[in-house]
Amino acid sequence: MAVAMVQFLMEKFVDALEEDDSSAFPFHALFQGIKEDLKVTMRSPVPLGTADLLRDSLYDLNDILIECRTLSKKHTGLKQRKLVRLSSMSSLWFLYKAKKRLQAIKHSIQPRNHGGVDQNYSSGSLSGDMEFDRWTSRSVDKSKVYGLDDQLNAIERMLSEEDSGRFKGIGVVGMGGVGKTVLAQMVFNSPQVRRRFFPRLWVCMSQTVKRGRDVRREMLERTLMALGVEEEAITSISEAGGLAELMFALHLQLMNKRYLIVFDDVWNIDEWYEGLMSSGLPDEGEWAAGHLPLDRVLPKGCGGSVIVTSRLEEVAVKMVGEENVCRIEPDKDGECCWNIFMDSVTEGGLAGDHPTLRSIKTEIVDRCGGLPLAAKTIGEILRGSLSPEDTSEPENKLHP
Repeated sequence: MAVAMVQFLMEKFVDALEEDDSSAFPFHALFQGIKEDLKVTMRSPVPLGTADLLRDSLYDLNDILIECRTLSKKHTGLKQRKLVRLSSMSSLWFLYKAKKRLQAIKHSIQPRNHGGVDQNYSSGSLSGDMEFDRWTSRSVDKSKVYGLDDQLNAIERMLSEEDSGRFKGIGVVGMGGVGKTVLAQMVFNSPQVRRRFFPRLWVCMSQTVKRGRDVRREMLERTLMALGVEEEAITSISEAGGLAELMFALHLQLMNKRYLIVFDDVWNIDEWYEGLMSSGLPDEGEWAAGHLPLDRVLPKGCGGSVIVTSRLEEVAVKMVGEENVCRIEPDKDGECCWNIFMDSVTEGGLAGDHPTLRSIKTEIVDRCGGLPLAAKTIGEILRGSLSPEDTSEPENKLHP
């Protein structure tokens, strides 16, 4: 029954999307991308174990499509009556939430080698501030970062302290979207840090908690990959000797080096990587048993350092100690968020003195809640709703 419903809901979505091929309603390109993913997914029989999950995704997908098309029609009528400005912010907030929901759905239904869907998907999660897997990287455009200079300078000072090769651990904590990853990226790429540390390794930990994999194995494999070890070699090491060989391989790669490792977006609370500041050398028996904690796997004594980012303060405290934790708070006065919003919304050529932008600053800042990521996302959404050429009064300016 579930498989039949999946087929029905997919056909309903595709038909609804194709009956109006206009790109006027919000996220048209994203809907089209989801449609193509669905077509690939449905070429193979739907496994019974994933049919319910795919059905729930499709229910939500059809609902969001209806909501977006309704919003488009509503704004068309409001524009004709010069009332668009009155509903602009509520519509903008809907678009912000809808984009997150669509991204989660797209991830859940992307074609997999096993022909199924993401087992971690839950339709109930879409009603709130759900999270979906994301990959982070070491890159950052420092010219578009605001309000983190003090934290950057403090961490650079901690890392540059001369202390006979003492190992250093730093935790960066704060709520989602506040700028933890960005701060770690700025530290990672700062000239001072680049001169001091080699190798520098960026290890994204966002997905380990979602996949149900062994966190120790995942962490070791990703760190070795960041070192440039070929994936085939890592697989061979893992299959030959399991965790013990992976630990030993990482230890050898980092031995006698002043390394910097960023473990970004750590979610799991795991005793294996707690207490990184502990000292001590593993003995031969511990290597053979493969039960070494991470603090014994990482070589100490040559000035190596680790930075951990997490929205769970407990994780960072257990890994590096409370005295080594840097806390990032939301932007209180909103100026940093406004600057980030303006960078984002004007990226497509929109003038910074556009009348609509001048009139909605207070509303935008309030909606961001002090979170830079929210400011950037709202700017991206609003960018497609304003015409660079039209600079008349703002009442007519917002359209889906």
